[in-house]
Amino acid sequence: MRILVLLLALLLLPGAATTAHAVLGLFENDYRVVFDAVPDIKDENIYLGESVMGDITKRELKGNNVVLTVDVKKEFLGNMVDTTVFVVEGGRLKHTTLGQSSTPLKEGANVLGFTDALHLNLFKAKAAMNDLGDYLRKKADELAR
Repeated sequence: MRILVLLLALLLLPGAATTAHAVLGLFENDYRVVFDAVPDIKDENIYLGESVMGDITKRELKGNNVVLTVDVKKEFLGNMVDTTVFVVEGGRLKHTTLGQSSTPLKEGANVLGFTDALHLNLFKAKAAMNDLGDYLRKKADELAR
């Protein structure tokens, strides 16, 4: 009984719900969001639009990278696809995608995180140019045959 009271007290402390959630092992569906710089996140929830789709359960520094373990609620699992990325906006970690996909991510998968919209847009531009470059090389190779 004392343990139950202690666990309930942990959940009632401000900011402790996430820690208690992790300690109790109540992960629904966890993923790892990987950043190449320290993100400025002030909110422990993760968002899809304005809806809370889960929460951050763990923060780790791995060399120069930051890895956040996030727990996604079951009703949002359909949004976790192979084009999913996360971006920090206004101190919140927000879900977005880089294109259409129907291939679901496996639980525990690594997902790219961006510290702001500028870095996300730079990544999109670079990816588009790489795809264009591949297309141009393939087309040139076809014509050269």
